[in-house]
Amino acid sequence: MIRFHYHVSQKNVLHLDIVKGDRLCHIYSDASREELESWGRQHGLEARWIHEGTLPHFDAFGDRLLVCGPGVTRTELKAHIRQWRARVAID
Repeated sequence: MIRFHYHVSQKNVLHLDIVKGDRLCHIYSDASREELESWGRQHGLEARWIHEGTLPHFDAFGDRLLVCGPGVTRTELKAHIRQWRARVAID
């Protein structure tokens, strides 16, 4: 399932027109990268924009927030990260 985690920018990112305090959203899948890529295509996001870090995700801000759904809590996000890491370790 596609999940959304909202947070606030901790700094200015001027080349993206993000200022400290702006609302941002991490968009991720709790199932697979393929699901995330498919969702991204449906919403005009390119797979090359996925951040690989802790959990593959898109960053949404500005008008892109309009395609985001209800958010998960920080606790839920941490649980999804743990599940993702366990899945990746098995593969």
